[in-house]
Amino acid sequence: MDMKLNKYLIICFFTFLNLNAQETKQFDYELLGAVMLDENQLISYKIQFNVEANNFIQGYSLTDLDGENETKSYIRGYYDEKTENIKFKESDILYTKSKFLPEEFCFISFEGTFKGDTKKKLLEGKFVGIYDDKDTCATGNIKLVGTKFVEKKVKKIYKKVKKIDKVKKIDSTVIAELKPENFLKKFSETNIKSGEKVSVFVYSNKIDVDIWDYGIEDGDIITILQNDKPVLENFKVTRKKKRITLNLDEKENAFKIITVNSGKLKTNTTKLKLYDFRREYEVVANLEEGKAAIINIVKLTVKTSSPKKQ
Repeated sequence: MDMKLNKYLIICFFTFLNLNAQETKQFDYELLGAVMLDENQLISYKIQFNVEANNFIQGYSLTDLDGENETKSYIRGYYDEKTENIKFKESDILYTKSKFLPEEFCFISFEGTFKGDTKKKLLEGKFVGIYDDKDTCATGNIKLVGTKFVEKKVKKIYKKVKKIDKVKKIDSTVIAELKPENFLKKFSETNIKSGEKVSVFVYSNKIDVDIWDYGIEDGDIITILQNDKPVLENFKVTRKKKRITLNLDEKENAFKIITVNSGKLKTNTTKLKLYDFRREYEVVANLEEGKAAIINIVKLTVKTSSPKKQ
């Protein structure tokens, strides 16, 4: 390989690692595993949370990772490190790829044990799924382990697969899928692909959106429409963040990202970060040239308790 090209690739690689580290929010604990419904159905599940004063925990849950119903919700609860008891509840959806209405979502209420001071960081216990109107919608078990533990296991499996591949040829796409960075990537970031639609829930009449190239800067050009009206046209995406402000005039606002030019690498890798006054949402748009995806921004109203009748 040409020495100049080799040097360029090394610089790009370490620049990407540095940018990725800066963009990743750190949590005290990050666990990955599955929700096991009583009907013997498995759904991928991930939680990330911080432990605060008085054993209070708060963070996020992600259900059906990289699936058609991928959903991110807030979690709040308590964790006692001495007794290893932990409990938390989901509430308030941040985003979803599901077509279900917000009132149709089944929120998890969990209680079990968490061995937070071990290498495996095993969390297991029972959960009850509850609708917004307090009716029960599901029951079952949850079993999770630390993401670093999962990463070590994936690396071991990949090494074994590579050894087998030398003797008995394995499909290259299977090997690529099992490559640790590729396998773990789908559990670590939110992606929206061509033709997909994701709904984001906000509490503001106005939001800010940061837009930048998440991968190697290669000439990606995008157009963004809000309810079919252009807000950004033929914009060349670079590593420098571009901020735009959107006024949300409707209850639902279709924020459409169109790839005009996918650059040298043939796939657009634009990252978007949306902010309102109480939350933020990040997504990587992996779109082919001429293709589009939609972020449906839904305005919510803050719930207030109705006054008691005298």
